[in-house]
Parts: sequence; structure tokens; C-alpha cells
Amino acid sequence: MIKEITLKELNPAGFISGQVDKIQKAVGAGVAINALSGGVDSSVVTMLGHKALGSRLKTVFVDNGLMREGEPREVAGFFNDLGVKVDVIDARAEFLEALKGITDPEEKREAITQTFYSKVFGRIVKESGAKFLLQGTILTDVDETVAGVKRQHNVFEQLGIDPQEAFGYQIIEPLIQLRKDGVR
Repeated sequence: MIKEITLKELNPAGFISGQVDKIQKAVGAGVAINALSGGVDSSVVTMLGHKALGSRLKTVFVDNGLMREGEPREVAGFFNDLGVKVDVIDARAEFLEALKGITDPEEKREAITQTFYSKVFGRIVKESGAKFLLQGTILTDVDETVAGVKRQHNVFEQLGIDPQEAFGYQIIEPLIQLRKDGVR
């Protein structure tokens, strides 16, 4: 059971300091990787990871072909201006091929999840040498997935999936005790 930190209970400075420390301890002298989407959750995780690890955090933006024109370069540019190097990975062909002929929303989510984690991101992680993935999972993602409302692409352990066994890396989820209002 995940203990929620409500907005009322949240001490932002203490939370940030605590999560930076946890990331540093978990990764040690190693390398971590994260995927930046430009959304608030992945953006906050990127900055926490950067604060904790500096250049030992490899940040990637995976262009899946399903976003606004120019968005990958725009997001990468914004973070580059903040001192965070972002590599844009062109995986449009792989995602569009995986979605070909699928109309059911849940099947689309599963195809995107498998393409992202098993194929595209799995390859990127192996190439990077990272053994840790920083991920912006929030408590609402877990609740929605466990309740069967909507399967979130970033929820594994709650579904009985061992990311180390399935994908070859350990997942660190600094925001998992928060809901969107706390992350903002």
C-alpha cells in the first residue's frame, strides 16, 4: 500500500530534498535514464533526477509520431535551456507499425506500452548502460490501473510485472505518493 502525501501535508522543499537523496542512494555511482514527455510528471522527475545525478541522468524524448508537430524539439530545447541535455529519439515508424490495424483503446495502450518499454526504451536503456529508470508515476496512475478504470502505461509492480525481469532495469518512482496537485 502506497502512503499518499496530500497537498496539505506536502512540504515541497523537504519532499524535493528527500527524493533527491533517495535517487542518489538508489543509483549510487551508476547511471539512470528517464523519458521526458513534456508533461508535468515527467518534467518534475527530470528535474529531480538532474538535481540528484547531474550528467549521470540520461534524458530522452521518444518521438512516437503521435504528438504535435515540432513538440519533441520544443520540449528538448526548453530543458536544454535549463541545463538538462535531452536526446530526441525518432521511433515514429516503430509506434505507427505497432498500432496498425488496432482500434480498441485498451489494445492501443498495450501496443504503445509494449513498443515503448520492450522495444524502443529497452534498446535505449541497453545502449545507455543505465540500470535505473526514473519514472513519473503518480498515485492516480496506480489507482486508475488497479481499479480497471484505465491502464496507465507506467504501472508495473501493481500489476505483478517485475520491471527488472521484464525489461532489465529497476524503476524509481519519486512521485508515486503524490497526486497531480502535489506534483504541480
